[in-house]
Amino acid sequence: MNDPLTATTSSGLDTRFNKVDQVVAWMTERVDMRFYAPGARVPSVRQLAERLDVSRFTIVHAYDKLVAAGVLVSRAGSGFYVAQLVNAPKQSQVERIPSGLSENGAVDTTWLLRHIFSNVSEDCSPGSGLLPHAWLQNDRVGVAVRSVTRTCEAHVYGYGNVQGYLPLREQMVVQLNQVGMVATADQMVCTQGVSSAIDLMARYFLKAGDAVMVDDPSWFWLYGSLQAQGLRVIGVPRDEEGPNIEILARVMAHDKPKVYVTNSVLHNPTSFGVTPARAYQVLRLLDEHDCYMLEDDIYGDFHGGVAKGAPALRYAALDQFKRVFYVAGFSKSLAAGLRVAVVCCPPQHVQGFVGQKMLGALSSPEMNEAIVHRLLADGQHRRHLERLRQRIANGHARMREELPKIGLVYPPLTQDGLFVWVDTGVDTNALAIAAMNDGWLVAPGGLFSPNQGVSTFMRLNVSRTTDVFLAWLGRYLDETKS
Repeated sequence: MNDPLTATTSSGLDTRFNKVDQVVAWMTERVDMRFYAPGARVPSVRQLAERLDVSRFTIVHAYDKLVAAGVLVSRAGSGFYVAQLVNAPKQSQVERIPSGLSENGAVDTTWLLRHIFSNVSEDCSPGSGLLPHAWLQNDRVGVAVRSVTRTCEAHVYGYGNVQGYLPLREQMVVQLNQVGMVATADQMVCTQGVSSAIDLMARYFLKAGDAVMVDDPSWFWLYGSLQAQGLRVIGVPRDEEGPNIEILARVMAHDKPKVYVTNSVLHNPTSFGVTPARAYQVLRLLDEHDCYMLEDDIYGDFHGGVAKGAPALRYAALDQFKRVFYVAGFSKSLAAGLRVAVVCCPPQHVQGFVGQKMLGALSSPEMNEAIVHRLLADGQHRRHLERLRQRIANGHARMREELPKIGLVYPPLTQDGLFVWVDTGVDTNALAIAAMNDGWLVAPGGLFSPNQGVSTFMRLNVSRTTDVFLAWLGRYLDETKS
């Protein structure tokens, strides 16, 4: 990891290229991803030669090729800079240069999303929100896919039920009953993942200018998605017991939000839960102010409470679908590519929610829903989840031991979810940029707040945070704080 050029090569750069072309590809990738924004100065010849462990002649030749390609410009006596975009760029240029850094050079939501879906290797992505592929891969998925494709005509040539594959919805009746919810298949609507469910919820209840509440911190994608619909996104501070009730009540009274989007189980990014007292207070305020909740339970499968006879507390179990829309997704625990979620709605809103789905996506892919049904109904599914939970628990045990060694505190009330929300004591926007420069993908805390300001917090994925990264982080913190 001390050789970023080697790291880049191992993650996809064609090693048949000579050193000059490897440097060109290395720099072009960082310009494309706005690591170096238009007009920004890039490292000097000497600095980059030392960083990539190549000769200065190699860097000079690479920079000359980048200038010739219009990627960089040379300023006599000053150095090399990223070329500014012209007023009317060619279409190919527009497609090649994505957004990612804000105008002032700070990381933003798009920056992290683009890097999460880039070719950064799993061992170098402690900021990812996914489990390693090896943790998910098993023969059951292939068996389910082959079983469904043998009768694919039924799923491919027709649109299927607009509410979603009926056997999956019927299976979810059983699943929800195990965690204290009483519902029917008719209350359920399948969507293309939790993100689609959130988008549908917003379009069903809200119009441009309306207020919507989210946790602060919360899933960074929420803010960009909701703001793109012209909504006023209001963050409610969240701690280890749940949302701050005083601020929640004040926002409801002043801004009249119609929707509150939240996690209750293994909250992203903190892995906190919600206490009964706090949950009852939240539900009382929803009823008092005629507000609805979308409870995102995407990480609920990682909670071991069901196996122990004590399921985690969920708002929907207390509310029984009066004001809570509950959504369960399967991309985290089964297979990310299937993109299936199931929303359980209050009965009076089922038809309206289905109608909104038809206006947006018409229907959802029934083949994927049939595959998920086979996996859930498989008698091995419980054992699969137990293995995942144990590996995640082992990851937390390791983090409790390793974080203090580099001067960081493991939050004491963190539950065994996918993440740890760590206070680094330094600006994690700057940390994220330095990390990416050395080949690491991290998730700075500012991205998890609606205002996306400076934060000292950072989200770490316990399944992808390696000893090598923790050593890098320890060195960075020592240098920054010294």
